[in-house]
Amino acid sequence: MLFNVSAFAHVIPEPTEDKSTGRAAWLDEAKYGLFIHWGVYSTLANGEWVMNRSKIPVAEYKEMAAKFNPTKFDAEEWVAVAKNAGMKYITITSKHHDGFAMFDSDVSDYNIVDYTPFKRDVLQELKEACDKADIKLGFYYSQTQDWEFPGGAGRKWDLPAQRGDFRNYIDTKGLPQLREIMQYDPTHIWFDTPHSTSVELAREFEAVVREIDPDTIINSRLMYHGNQVEGLKPEQLTELTDIGVDFLSYRDRTIPPHSPWEYWETCMTLNGAWGYRASDHNWKSPKAVVMQLVEVVSKGGAFLLNVGPTAEGEIPAPAIESLEAAGDWLKVNGEAIYGARGTIFEGQGEFKNITAAEQAALDAEALATGAGKAKKGHKQKDYAWLATGRDGKLYLHFFQCPTEPMVLHGFDADKVTGAYFLADPAKAPVQFEQDGETVTIMLPAKPIDELNTVLCLTLD
Repeated sequence: MLFNVSAFAHVIPEPTEDKSTGRAAWLDEAKYGLFIHWGVYSTLANGEWVMNRSKIPVAEYKEMAAKFNPTKFDAEEWVAVAKNAGMKYITITSKHHDGFAMFDSDVSDYNIVDYTPFKRDVLQELKEACDKADIKLGFYYSQTQDWEFPGGAGRKWDLPAQRGDFRNYIDTKGLPQLREIMQYDPTHIWFDTPHSTSVELAREFEAVVREIDPDTIINSRLMYHGNQVEGLKPEQLTELTDIGVDFLSYRDRTIPPHSPWEYWETCMTLNGAWGYRASDHNWKSPKAVVMQLVEVVSKGGAFLLNVGPTAEGEIPAPAIESLEAAGDWLKVNGEAIYGARGTIFEGQGEFKNITAAEQAALDAEALATGAGKAKKGHKQKDYAWLATGRDGKLYLHFFQCPTEPMVLHGFDADKVTGAYFLADPAKAPVQFEQDGETVTIMLPAKPIDELNTVLCLTLD
């Protein structure tokens, strides 16, 4: 039966052994953040790797950068989008692999203030807007891969412009710019594509962060690519702890089945691309957004969902519509998300019906953006239901309306004392029966909420 579940042990288990530092406790409470990929590449409207894929010469790309003028950018509007979506933090690209800094950098004049007619510091404006809205702000920084600076890591296609000494890049741009963005007081630094990174080099980047703010949290892509994280050995996880990494950052578009650390995050994008792509209209529906958020939370992680603003500085309207609808759902059901964690009930779902050509296109896009090959079983799912829990409550998330009573096995010594829908203003009791470790719940024929109907079970 679709809604009959056999399980064992306790309904809300204790967290697994935590191998992280504990600084990332706020991430476990926040659960949901906005990822923003934005830069000069938005001008070409073909994704953030367009310079690399199209092998654009450095000088030609710089000519385009010199004209970058996003006059419609409004930091308070962007932050309001995140706030209305129910997001608790923002991660924005301060410098992507193209080497262009979206902040006022003294290290290199190749930045939005000194190099463009816009002449405004995007990070500073976002910092002020986030502080007003009580939203945490952190920065993506491409620490080793840089296609503009001679010697920066990554594939070369424009020699001699890109040829140079890697250590010189680290000493004159990579580490100094990290020191600069730390002056904006970020809550987190999101490193990416650690080409040519040794443990010693990772420690150098970590030392800059800790010297300025010991509480700023750092992701595992300081040392390992996202596609490597799920296969890390115990000694490699210990190595990350020793380096000072705070949370695991999984492969793009991947929700892992479980994680060896209490604090982890995975990222998805609202359509196919990360940076703005004019031809990409494959937007996630509000229901898909909510479903993926719940799936991540049900496995104990945090969900970072990406948008790619236009060259003018606007978040595409379809993205805002999906985010707002999901945000309306969170206003009612947020207690089942923020600070929640997994239960023994893993939920039930089926792999999405996607053609081989569509899957190949997704895999090709992931490889093009440095995500690496996916592991087997990482196709996205459609769920009938999922479960989260916190503070003596079990939340059952129904994405499909059951045609028969819900039967759950595995309550052991836990006693269910009540049941009600979060979306029901009156919180009218829902009928249920408990016989030992089995609970049978009588559910209505129609959903309370079209996106996701959440039933709360209170436990003794």
